[in-house]
Amino acid sequence: MTLSSPTSTGVAAAGAVRAPWYRRLTRTRLGLRGRMTLSYALTTLAAVLVLELVVAITVWIAVTQTGLAGQQILGPMRQTAKLYALAAAAQAGPTALDPRTTFAPGQPASIAIPAAYFPSGNAAIRYVSGPAADHSTAPFALLLTPAGRVLASSNPTRYPPQSSAATLLPGRQALIASALAGKPGSVAGRVLSGRPVEVAEPVLGHAGTVLGAVYAQVSVSYPANFLRGVTGLLLLSVVFWSFLTLPVGALFGRLTTRGLVRRVNELVTATARFAGGDYAQRVPVARATDEVGQLEWHFNQMADQLVASMAQQQRLVEQQARQEERARIEQELRTARQIQESLLPKAVPSLPGWELTPSYQPATEVGGDFYDFIPFADGRVGIVIGDSSGKGIPAALLMATARTMLRTAARATASPGAVLARVNDLLAGEIVPGMFVTCFYALFDPASGRITFANAGHDVPYRRHGGDVAELRATGMPLGLMPGMRYEEGEATLAGDDTVLFYSDGLVEAHNGAREMFGFPRLCRLVRDAPPQTSLIADLMQDLAAFTGPDWAQEDDITLLTLRGTAGTRGNVGAAPAGAAMDGSATRTLAEFSLPSVPGNERVATERVAEALRGLALPAPRLERLKTAVAEATLNAMEHGNEYRADLPVRVRVRAAPDVLTVRISDEGGAPIAEPPVPDLAAKLAGEQSPRGWGLFLIRNLVDEVRVGGDERGHSVELVLRLDAAGRDQPAPAGTE
Repeated sequence: MTLSSPTSTGVAAAGAVRAPWYRRLTRTRLGLRGRMTLSYALTTLAAVLVLELVVAITVWIAVTQTGLAGQQILGPMRQTAKLYALAAAAQAGPTALDPRTTFAPGQPASIAIPAAYFPSGNAAIRYVSGPAADHSTAPFALLLTPAGRVLASSNPTRYPPQSSAATLLPGRQALIASALAGKPGSVAGRVLSGRPVEVAEPVLGHAGTVLGAVYAQVSVSYPANFLRGVTGLLLLSVVFWSFLTLPVGALFGRLTTRGLVRRVNELVTATARFAGGDYAQRVPVARATDEVGQLEWHFNQMADQLVASMAQQQRLVEQQARQEERARIEQELRTARQIQESLLPKAVPSLPGWELTPSYQPATEVGGDFYDFIPFADGRVGIVIGDSSGKGIPAALLMATARTMLRTAARATASPGAVLARVNDLLAGEIVPGMFVTCFYALFDPASGRITFANAGHDVPYRRHGGDVAELRATGMPLGLMPGMRYEEGEATLAGDDTVLFYSDGLVEAHNGAREMFGFPRLCRLVRDAPPQTSLIADLMQDLAAFTGPDWAQEDDITLLTLRGTAGTRGNVGAAPAGAAMDGSATRTLAEFSLPSVPGNERVATERVAEALRGLALPAPRLERLKTAVAEATLNAMEHGNEYRADLPVRVRVRAAPDVLTVRISDEGGAPIAEPPVPDLAAKLAGEQSPRGWGLFLIRNLVDEVRVGGDERGHSVELVLRLDAAGRDQPAPAGTE
């Protein structure tokens, strides 16, 4: 596109100077420079007059109606008040001003400031001792106590000490009260109103306490003849120049600059909006032959090019960022996957009469699933399945650490609970807060079918026997959350046609397109109904695929492990926790009583149970644990069962047999007791699990067995202690305490 040269436009404008002025006024092709010159020449005087008028009005208002005059000395007055406040604070005590303080020069407690230290001559305050009438308008300063009384005055005749500031200075109470509260304040005086400049400054002690305040005042005034002279001169000048030039300037300004100003305003507005992020802004090109028209055209061209360049740059930046992030994630996933896969067992142990089948299906983002087999010299094998919190390299490293610790601890003790307790103590001191490992560890003897196990917060395995499915349940906190935890052990004897399924949460927490979860009930039903002659893992993965659909994006690793018998029936069927049933023979009642459901009676119940057991000679540690369990169970019965109703009693019965001691606590709540979930510290802190559940969990870790029952008439909790060699009064294996 070819545009007219600015030079040729200027030459045309210069050649038109000789034309009559009214023709030059109406020419549409006159250049911007010529029109602006003509307009400037004709409107300068008008602008000067308007500016003079505005200045005159502004000066008049500033001098007469505002505190401008006072503002000139407000700063020096503030400095003066601060100097007095600092001087008073310097000789004050820790909590009060020096009562001898005075403004009189030469006195021992004087806070007088030499004239050389005053920031301004207008702010100078001198000590006045003459009659009050002679110094009624002289600047003065007062030192006020916290009670609002004058302690010292620079004009003691007019403002005597011990006087009330509220009486001497009516209308200044708010300013003085603010300073006594620790907030400095000031008021700029006005000439016509007679309001002086006032400053109030707090006196602060060494500890920042307010010991008093300094109030200073100076009058502001201008000579009346000065104001009248200035005002008259400005008014005459405005009238003269207005009648001379304003009509001519207004006429020529309107005719010559109306369209130009409109176009320039449009260009300025478009530029500001474009700079503010509105990249769709463009301006119409009215005349491309003058300077403004060229500027409009170039603005539009520049805007188009800039928008295209920014879009291209943004695409490049986003593409590069995505590539870098993808490369980083892929490298991290490869590293984590290598760590994880290098630690998984390379071979599955061969067990006579049994078949171990693992399956590991990783997710796109590496989780912390792991499993392991630990063979022992006597033919037994340790089975481990776990899941570490987090994703990526941190989860893989935590999994590797936990696996190494489990292998080491398993070689040191044959107790699964002791193994998990040892690993928990080691991890709790090593990993960062918020990370943990869930783990299920089982010790299996293929010769007898006996399996002992402990659980650290992992999903409970399912055992299928015939047409029934049962859980291998044992309670315990996840590894690494807190040291000193104990882990309940369970035991079962598997039959030759039994199948045990160990699994990770990636299976039960899988979601379909409707955001429904696969869930534990579905898994339990599938384990029960799966044909014995087929692979349970293959059936589960097939059911999972049907549930999630073909477009499913796997959210977490899925680890499955089955232990299946391949021979005939071996051993007894059943699973039992570490406490055996109590033999009812030779049982005697040591105590039986009831207590009202009022706070504090849990201590009474504890004392009466301890008194009843005095003849059994229980070891002191076992007795203390039992007392704690009795107190917790009684408190739960009173609070949650009877809801602290004094008319509903809590009944306690203590019975002993040769090998078993039981304490039964009953309430009359009536509503069925729901089994609380195993407390998960991380879930409770995150608000994902109710704060309830710690009481029963604590009780189960204090005694050998807890039996919970009830009907529509009430609830009962029976605490069981074994008195034989299997009881917990015996020394615990290493790592369990």
